[in-house]
Amino acid sequence: MEPMKTSKSLNLTELSLVNLGLSTTGQTLKKYLSISIASILSLSAPGMAKAQLSFTATIGGVPTVSGATLENFNEPSPSILTLSGAASLETGPSFGTIDSGLYVPPYFSGSTAAYFGESPASGYDGSQFVAVADGGSATLSFTTPQNYFGILWGTVDGGAGGGGINYLAFYDNENNVIGTISGADIFPFAPGGTAVNGTAYVNITSTVAFSKVVATSTQPSFEFDDVAYAQVPEP
Repeated sequence: MEPMKTSKSLNLTELSLVNLGLSTTGQTLKKYLSISIASILSLSAPGMAKAQLSFTATIGGVPTVSGATLENFNEPSPSILTLSGAASLETGPSFGTIDSGLYVPPYFSGSTAAYFGESPASGYDGSQFVAVADGGSATLSFTTPQNYFGILWGTVDGGAGGGGINYLAFYDNENNVIGTISGADIFPFAPGGTAVNGTAYVNITSTVAFSKVVATSTQPSFEFDDVAYAQVPEP
C-alpha cells in the first residue's frame, strides 16, 4: 500500500499521519490515530492547558499557606494591583457607590483582620479595599508564577435572585485563562449578603501556575481585600 500523497483537501489528522510517513487507511490508521491527535494538540495548541482549581471558603478564615506573601491594599498604590474601568480602591466602613451601583465593604470576623493587621476585629472593613463594578476589572499581577491564592471575598454575589455574579479568572504567563472561580461557587459557603455570613476567606490552589488573577463582576460590586499568594507544590 502506497503512502497517501498530500493534497489541499487533507484534514488535520491525515496531514499529521502523512508527516509521520504513515498510511491513513486500514489497521495502520487505527494504530497511529492516537499518536496523530496528540501531535496535533501539542503542535497547534500549546496554551490550552487548564488548571484544576480547588478551594475552601471559611467565614472568619485566614490563609492556609504558611509564609505566603500578604497584601492588604492599605498603601496608596499597591504594586500588584491594576484597576481598569469601573474599579477603584475604597475605604470603609461606610457603604458607597461605584458606577451608580452600591458597594459594601467586606465584613471582618474570626481571625481575618488580626492576621492582616486590619481593623476592626469584627465589623465592616474600616481600611482600604477593592471594589469592582460591571465593566471594570482589578488585575493582580505576580512577578513569578504562583500556585496558591487567598482572598477576603466580601458580600459574595452568586447570581441569586437574578443578581450579579463575581468572577476570578486565572491566567498563565502566556495570558491564557487556565481556570475561573465565580461567586456562584462561593455563595453556598457565604450566603449572608451584606452581613457577617456574607464574607468568606477563600483559599484557592491551582494545579497549573498562574501569573495574574483578574476580578470582574456582572453587576456592582465585587468587593475584596487581604489577598495572599505563594508558590506551593502541586496538590
